[in-house]
Amino acid sequence: MITHIVGNRPQFIKLAPLYRELEKAGYAQNIIHSGQHYDQNMSEVFFAELGIPEPYVNLSAGGGSHAQMTARMMVGLERELTDHPPDLVILYGDTDTTAAGAMTAAKLCIPIAHVEAGPRVHDKSNPEECNRIVTDHLSSALFCPDTVSMRNLQQEGLGAIAYVTGDIMYDTYLSIAGRIAPVPAEEEIIVMTWHRQENTADRARMESILDLVEKMDGKVICPLHPRTRKCLEEYELMQRAASIVNFEMTEPLGYVEMVRLMNRARLILTDSGGVSKESSFAGARCLFMLDLDVWPDLLEDGWIRKVDPQSAESVAEALAFAQGASRVAKEDRPKYYGDGCAAAKMVSALRQERLI
Repeated sequence: MITHIVGNRPQFIKLAPLYRELEKAGYAQNIIHSGQHYDQNMSEVFFAELGIPEPYVNLSAGGGSHAQMTARMMVGLERELTDHPPDLVILYGDTDTTAAGAMTAAKLCIPIAHVEAGPRVHDKSNPEECNRIVTDHLSSALFCPDTVSMRNLQQEGLGAIAYVTGDIMYDTYLSIAGRIAPVPAEEEIIVMTWHRQENTADRARMESILDLVEKMDGKVICPLHPRTRKCLEEYELMQRAASIVNFEMTEPLGYVEMVRLMNRARLILTDSGGVSKESSFAGARCLFMLDLDVWPDLLEDGWIRKVDPQSAESVAEALAFAQGASRVAKEDRPKYYGDGCAAAKMVSALRQERLI
């Protein structure tokens, strides 16, 4: 039995192609949902539209501080992994779900494979960085989305169990994008996602982000994360946000609708590491609202530009970048993240490591 442990939107997207590839090869599998995302539009809808079975259990561990959530997850995961012991646990990305799964499985002596291993921002004050490091060092097989991630793992002494498979999110993106009709140029927009703790835990920071949005040239559409909506309401900023003429807030979207939206975008404004990388799949350059070097190749290429919404100089440079941004043809998009066959390469690597 192979157990996949997931808890948020990017993990569901990464899970889908690997689940199908393992199913095609005849392996028994089940899925545990940590409950880290507990809004229906942030979780259940993804399983239906990505064609994967719903988890056999939802631990409902979302909410609270990092420590509270991680502790609840570990208690629930220990119970499930003891009652239904798998031969392998597969973990995804860099969330509290990922770290909780790694620590619990390792203490139960269950082998771990980590999908999207190796990215580093070289800042341990970043919670996701801590989750990545812990998970990589407890795993038996590591699947890297790009060569930069592989170099990071080699420097940490983990190169012998690491494989450059390409990015599995690209597998899913291609399968969805192929079903969506092209959008006329006059319908191009700016797509925004906004959810990170660094950008929602402070009223002044949220105000500065709204100021940035208001200065954007073009319609900005933002599927609003539950955390962001809650913070806007707590800081009494929802009315301000709703008054911005070029700003449209929507409910969270499923992945098909999100791909459809990104395929209309000439620019993506985000604080999500996953979405900033997906911008290169969709052909829309990216403004990244954190001072983190999440995807070094895309930064060096000028595809991603960082912006500090609280710096006038940074905002001016970002607005100039945004003004010049236009959609990029498929043949001219960055090609750092593989060929869309990551899932098949992962299954091959798991066999090579004798984990399945």
